[in-house]
Amino acid sequence: MVTAIAAVTGLAWWDEQREADAALRDLETQQTVVASSLAGSLRAHLGTVERDALRIGERGAADRDEIYRPAVVGPAAAAVAVATDPSRFILSVPIPDGRRVDLGVSAGELVGADLGVERAGELTVFLSVPGEGSFYATDGRALTSPPLRAALDDNVRALRLERPQAAQIGLPARTAMAGFAHVDAGALGRWGVATVATAARERDREKRALGRLMLSVLVTTGLVLAFGGAALRKQRKELELSRELAIAELQRSGDETLAQAQRVATMGTFAMGIAHEVSTPLGVIMGRAEQLLGRVKDDERAVHNAHAILKQTDRIQQIVRRFLDMARGGPPSLERTDPSEVAHAAAASVQHRFSKAHVGLATDIPPTMPDIQCDRALLEQAIVNLLLNACEACQAGEHVEVAARADAESVAFVVTDDGAGIASEHAARATKPFFTTKAEAGGAGLGLAIATEIAKSHRGDLTIGPHAGRGTRACIEIPIAGHRGDHA
Repeated sequence: MVTAIAAVTGLAWWDEQREADAALRDLETQQTVVASSLAGSLRAHLGTVERDALRIGERGAADRDEIYRPAVVGPAAAAVAVATDPSRFILSVPIPDGRRVDLGVSAGELVGADLGVERAGELTVFLSVPGEGSFYATDGRALTSPPLRAALDDNVRALRLERPQAAQIGLPARTAMAGFAHVDAGALGRWGVATVATAARERDREKRALGRLMLSVLVTTGLVLAFGGAALRKQRKELELSRELAIAELQRSGDETLAQAQRVATMGTFAMGIAHEVSTPLGVIMGRAEQLLGRVKDDERAVHNAHAILKQTDRIQQIVRRFLDMARGGPPSLERTDPSEVAHAAAASVQHRFSKAHVGLATDIPPTMPDIQCDRALLEQAIVNLLLNACEACQAGEHVEVAARADAESVAFVVTDDGAGIASEHAARATKPFFTTKAEAGGAGLGLAIATEIAKSHRGDLTIGPHAGRGTRACIEIPIAGHRGDHA
């Protein structure tokens, strides 16, 4: 149990880390896309600046001072762009007549700060000016960041920043992702755009998800322990109430299904009833038969009858023991068996009952069939239950047939009768324990339920329903030996 919980926890932890890495990769991709988008805006603004510089050179700077402060037409210096303060640049733009127009611009104006890309404390945009080693933010800050500069110079598209590096550029001291893009503006030089976003939200979501994971593990552990404790208490109670069964401690695995637990409880009930009702009289019968065998040594017929009694009581004891084993949760004792022998033996066991009831019993069993892996005594008893059920449904003069059929995957034992038949609503409940339509005649409603449990213990199935025309059809289907549906 502890190993299973640890394995589930480890798997969930690995999946959570994988999701966290995927979130960081998504953030990295987003910053690359944002940087490329802002690079397009920067390219467009630089083109506008060049056109404005040409107009100013032709008309003078007076009507452009409100946009570019200052705006000076003259020979200018050789530098293309020179930073005068953290918030404004003197952008020296050459015009065709050989002069240069010096325009005062800001980083925010060039990258389009009005686009609403930046978020305070979450995402910051930086501009790299040609000839400058620093980065300039749209809020007027100047920043020297060796990691950003090295990545931009090396044409890296994205970079993960550790906590100290993120804090250095004014973001929370959490992991951050940076995206880069370049703009070749011709005469205005090579510019760069860097967008840096904190991964605080992704990390916070990761912590919340981790908290949910730990809570779910704790809840799951509590439920497993609670159900395990309840199962152990139930087992102790069953041991106290059924000392004769001596049920071994059941090894319950985490993947037990509710259906399997119900089948084990049902078989336990059957086994208790069989052990209680049969064991004592069986002992008496065997003892008397053995005494009789010692007294009639010279009477061949009496000896034969005594051996028959002992053989049948031994068979009943075997069936009781098999039911007890199944009640303890153990598998049936399987051996490779010829299904035709099982079918013939079942028919022979009930022949006297059919003769007494004046009901015909026919067999349709091929001489050779593929072997099956089965507990012969239990499977034979299941077929006997079907035959007795069919016999009780018939009147004198009617008929029952037991047939065996095989295909590539399974062997089917089919019992059909031409008796009163079974209603569809009764067929759906016929295999449930204690369901019977013959309560007045003393029916207990266990025969088909026992046959169903035996079929399931062999990885098979029992179906029952109306027979074509008249009567009832019951079928037990068992996988052939060596087939993937078989125990072998």
